[in-house]
Amino acid sequence: MKLIPEDVIRALNSLQPDGLLRASCAAAFSIALALGPNGEPPEWCQVIPAGTFKGRDGRGPWHTDTAAVLADFAANQAKGIDPVVDYDHLTMVCLQTGQKAEAAGWIKQLEIRNGETWARIEWNADAAQVITAKKWRYLSPVFDFDASGRVVRLVAVGLTNQPNLFLRALNSQENRMDPIDQLLQQLGISISDAMDAAGKLSAALNAIKTLQDVSNSTQTVMNSLRQATGAAADADLKTVANSIMTGFVPKAEYERVANSLQQLQAGTAAAEVDKVLDEAIAAGKITPASRNFYQAMCSTDMKAFQDFVKSAPVVVQAGTETTTRAANSKHDNQQAGDNPLIANAKARAGTK
Repeated sequence: MKLIPEDVIRALNSLQPDGLLRASCAAAFSIALALGPNGEPPEWCQVIPAGTFKGRDGRGPWHTDTAAVLADFAANQAKGIDPVVDYDHLTMVCLQTGQKAEAAGWIKQLEIRNGETWARIEWNADAAQVITAKKWRYLSPVFDFDASGRVVRLVAVGLTNQPNLFLRALNSQENRMDPIDQLLQQLGISISDAMDAAGKLSAALNAIKTLQDVSNSTQTVMNSLRQATGAAADADLKTVANSIMTGFVPKAEYERVANSLQQLQAGTAAAEVDKVLDEAIAAGKITPASRNFYQAMCSTDMKAFQDFVKSAPVVVQAGTETTTRAANSKHDNQQAGDNPLIANAKARAGTK
């Protein structure tokens, strides 16, 4: 079988669209087929190494997401699709070159062994014959990986005799998958088989619009917070939050200070009431005996009490209650003397 020239591979590489990257593990390691006792090809073969690995040409590093690889394989198995084992990766380029891409076998099962990905391959008779005849020696798996180097899918495995030369070219191919699919994955949108290209594009645009709306709303809130706290126009969220928190005290400390202030205010108010009452008594506007009565009024509405004191007559002269009482008694006696009824009553009683 004729190998594809390296310059042809590189020319085809430049035609690939953007998306998930595709590369061959053989750029990182060469898997020699371990033949059986009679030269037959092995049923189980390692196809992806464990841990982090790099290509011999410096590409990578890659690391296998074994759960993603197994999930993708199971999804294809459910649809009756088995990854192909071909010759010199012709399956990857046959549409561009027009060459016939025959299968050497099919991957029927995947297992993870100590982090390594192993495949059970069902070889066809032709492949078994050429492998036994040592016409093909190495396996070259092809996988898809994302921008972080995470391997998420085993695409195919190829028999090859020139893994270094051919796989460097294939590795540089970076055969990219549908960029819309990758965008939807990054946006966290599940892709269903029923979604066509227009549906995928619409879902992506709606998700982007939602993100933009959220971003605009967040920016509006941030601007309001910056203005309220006096923060700089370009202050980040942490700076604004710290500025807000500096204006707060712990709840327990706030309650302690509030109670102390309330007690202080209550004491000050009581002292002010006593002062006003003392002044009213000293001015003769109220009697000492009525202090408790006026204290309630003064405590409730001091201004009303002060207005009352201003307009009230003097009821106690020189700070004594008896003066007013004596004056009132004399007044009563005068009134009684002028009253004829009282005078007649006193006359009959023999009094004056």
